[in-house]
Amino acid sequence: MPVTPDQPAPYAPSSAIIELVERHRNKGLPTPVDADVLARAGISGSLIPRTLQAMQTLDLIDADGKPSQVLEGIRLAPEAEYLPRLGEWLAGAYGDALQFVDPATDDETRIRDAFRNYKPVGQQSRMVTLFIGLFKAAGITPIKAAVGSTRPKLAPVRTRTRPINKSSVQPPPPKTNGAVSFDGSLPPALSGLLASLPTHGQGWTKAEREAFMTTFGVVLDFCFPPGVVTAPQVTVEGDDEPDA
Repeated sequence: MPVTPDQPAPYAPSSAIIELVERHRNKGLPTPVDADVLARAGISGSLIPRTLQAMQTLDLIDADGKPSQVLEGIRLAPEAEYLPRLGEWLAGAYGDALQFVDPATDDETRIRDAFRNYKPVGQQSRMVTLFIGLFKAAGITPIKAAVGSTRPKLAPVRTRTRPINKSSVQPPPPKTNGAVSFDGSLPPALSGLLASLPTHGQGWTKAEREAFMTTFGVVLDFCFPPGVVTAPQVTVEGDDEPDA
């Protein structure tokens, strides 16, 4: 069933949902999917009720706990079609919110505004976190809100500069603050996934790490399909000259 303001929206951790999707894809979940199954899958007791509710609302299982056609389609999808299949699932589940927000181009503030009519109101921040986390798993990452974007721009100050001796210019030292940065040459899906890594000094749970490693392998194969790499031929100068 689609997520709409007329019914309670899901707000479980995205790591728990993705872990269960991956577990069903790789090993299969016992049927019916109930609280006991989730507990055996490693979902903590406090998260089981909201995780079950999220799986039903997101059309992964039906009211009887049986895997839906959507979940079975994700399980059967080839590796090359896995991320697109996740995107199709999320497009159907969040069809109402996607009429007002685009997770690929809008920042977190606009995504938060799109959920202000959803219930329960006190869980809206977790709804947004789930929404963003699921789309990240599908390779779609929202842009960050610009810091200080409301400040007026100052006119540039013209200064006289001296000629630069290029031979004396040293490359800047590598960043040491633990943040992950990319030059934009990576595919968007892989760059977005790597940007979700915790910064230096922060930690994550074992379930989050396992979900990341599983998703990373899928995204890596999707962006760079495995295959036979042919070494480039090297031509040596003079080889094409006729023998004397």
